[in-house]
Amino acid sequence: MVSLTTNEAKTMEFLIRNFSKDYNINQLAKELCISPGGMFKILKKLERQNFLTEKKLGNNIFYKINYQSYEALDACKFALTEKKETPYIKVWTKDLEVLRKKAELAILFGSVLKKGREARDIDLLLVFDKRNLEDIENLIVRINNIKPKKVHAIYQTKEDLIKNIKKQDKAILEEIRTGIILWGREVVVEAIKNGQS
Repeated sequence: MVSLTTNEAKTMEFLIRNFSKDYNINQLAKELCISPGGMFKILKKLERQNFLTEKKLGNNIFYKINYQSYEALDACKFALTEKKETPYIKVWTKDLEVLRKKAELAILFGSVLKKGREARDIDLLLVFDKRNLEDIENLIVRINNIKPKKVHAIYQTKEDLIKNIKKQDKAILEEIRTGIILWGREVVVEAIKNGQS
């Protein structure tokens, strides 16, 4: 079982969500509001546990998730479980649960995370087997018929998600970076792992 302190989990979550960029100790400390000394200790501990790899470039050391370690991948899934939900987001999370049977991954993103009730629509990234497309579309129509705000979904297969990560698609990277993963953390971690290589 993975055991991480709050700051270790914050660090792992930040690195997995921001996988497309390199960060050194000082940059991570600033982003996560942790002292550089504290960040150094966290990074060294995570590196000893084989969760992180380091890359030296000049005088800087940059840290990345070690995608070759199963323990690191488990730690990433664990770190991604913390949801920063408002009561309004929780209602939508419950309403979107009907999609779970057909979609392997759902990420809520966009204005609803910042504006809450004031958002005009609900943006959702769904990853599923393409054989489920018709069922997913029907479920979205059903949700849109009973809810006052419309759900705008981006449809992807696992292969599409990996391709978009490989080509550094800005929209997909931003959704992963800022969105709330409703379910399918293992799909995100696996796609990032495969998209990095």
